[in-house]
Amino acid sequence: MIPRLILIVEDEGLIALHLMEILTNAGYRVFEPVASGEEALRHLEERPPPDLILMDITLDGSLDGIETTRQIRKRHAIPVIFLTAHSNSQIISRAKEVSPCGYIVKPVMEKDLLEHVERAFQRQFLI
Repeated sequence: MIPRLILIVEDEGLIALHLMEILTNAGYRVFEPVASGEEALRHLEERPPPDLILMDITLDGSLDGIETTRQIRKRHAIPVIFLTAHSNSQIISRAKEVSPCGYIVKPVMEKDLLEHVERAFQRQFLI
């Protein structure tokens, strides 16, 4: 079986590298992380689509992770898991509008990350 391909959209470089390391060590293929919504959209135009996107809600650039996901949904049916340091109910309410596969609160624990990723792939397989 070909390892699943994941795109990380995270503007904190150390967090992005940490996520990439965890996922790579678990056997997933991971694109080089991008730091903004604009970069994520450009990436999806220029490369094969990933099987899953890990999307920070607060990003560099003019698009936050929620708006980036909204734009991705117009063209692709890629599952998205949000990463956030916020538990603000207004942000969570906005995020629900784009139907993410889940939320992971920072700091990200390896076990939580891998469980969310596996659940997203299981849900995708069942659809």
